[in-house]
Amino acid sequence: MRLSAPRHVTALVTALLLAAASASAAPLDPAECKTLKSEHETLLAGGAKRDMAKGPEWAKTNLKTDRLDKIARLIAVEEKLSFRCGQMVTASPQLREPPPEATAKASPAGKGFSRIPLPIKKSEAAPRQNAKTKNAKKK
Repeated sequence: MRLSAPRHVTALVTALLLAAASASAAPLDPAECKTLKSEHETLLAGGAKRDMAKGPEWAKTNLKTDRLDKIARLIAVEEKLSFRCGQMVTASPQLREPPPEATAKASPAGKGFSRIPLPIKKSEAAPRQNAKTKNAKKK
């Protein structure tokens, strides 16, 4: 079966686009990562992160275009460092372990039990249901 010219061209263009998309996400070499890291530190020293932390509405009303461009560049650099250099600068975990004494106070006898109440046993639940049905029959 022979493909017609338009279908053949469409298949070729689609294959090229898919290849280009996968190539654009390839890891960067260490020299480029080092350059990005130094640019990231320069942007942080310039206060772009502090400006970004104040929120988009504040930034739109209070910052000039060059400062907004620096924030946009900081976001782009952080994305490249995180996803193409393997350095986690955009989503560093903020979880901390609670202090041991706080955990011991929160659980009875300090054995790691939570304060969630235990479920009601069927033998205890049956009298309650029987009382409800008797009250419903009286009405």
